[in-house]
Amino acid sequence: MKYEPLYERFQAAGPNGTARPVEFLKSGTLAMGDRPELFFFRVAGDEAVVGISGDALRRFESGRPRLSREEKIDIAGLWLKRQCEAGAPLDSAHLLIGDEELSRLATDLGMQ
Repeated sequence: MKYEPLYERFQAAGPNGTARPVEFLKSGTLAMGDRPELFFFRVAGDEAVVGISGDALRRFESGRPRLSREEKIDIAGLWLKRQCEAGAPLDSAHLLIGDEELSRLATDLGMQ
């Protein structure tokens, strides 16, 4: 069964209730550290980069099928949406997905 993406384009409202359009742009891998996968989004005209820890991703996929590109985009998009709604700054300190967040997001998206 083909995965149907949910978070390539969406609206994210901040704490003040103002909805901002969000659009996925591209993905890549950082070739240093734990080799996080990076997902670039445009949020109301500004760029935000969500990272999924490479180590967390390897642990999550251990014993499971690998996540598709679309599933990873949705994980990153859902995390970005939640961070926007919480009013968190859209910087690397708030947009890196580790073990607990990855597991929780995958569960919320029905991937476990």
